[in-house]
Amino acid sequence: MSLLGQINSLLSYLPDVPIPKKKSSPVTAVIPRNSSPHCADMSSIIRLAGLSGAIGVAVGAYGAHVIRDDEKVDARRKKAFEVGSRYHLIHTLALLAAPNARYPWVTSAVFLSGIVMFCGPCYHYSITANESSRRFTPIGGVLFIIGWLTFIL
Repeated sequence: MSLLGQINSLLSYLPDVPIPKKKSSPVTAVIPRNSSPHCADMSSIIRLAGLSGAIGVAVGAYGAHVIRDDEKVDARRKKAFEVGSRYHLIHTLALLAAPNARYPWVTSAVFLSGIVMFCGPCYHYSITANESSRRFTPIGGVLFIIGWLTFIL
């Protein structure tokens, strides 16, 4: 039996059901909308998140290759660097979500300020052992909390 004969025998088992034909509708243009009607250009926020992520990875690599291997750096400073690096990257991801907030520029500004005020002093303390900038860390932590809360506005 040929291949065509096999296909015909298989088709003979299928019920003879008429398939209705649908009239095609005219094609209309699809215009994509921004995810947030409040701000037309969200690409600047995405670019800032990209820059923040690149800085976070570069600083994290510095910590992994220089701070971690330096015997003069005590465990407390290494831990501060690790926490700063982790929070930097986590809140960079949050910055990527900022265009979906009701007020994306407010959310972005708060997260970026939190990164500077929390992670910056962690990095500074870890590299220099100077504790003078550590007083700003709690302010950065509060800014992170406010940043997350801006998503529910």
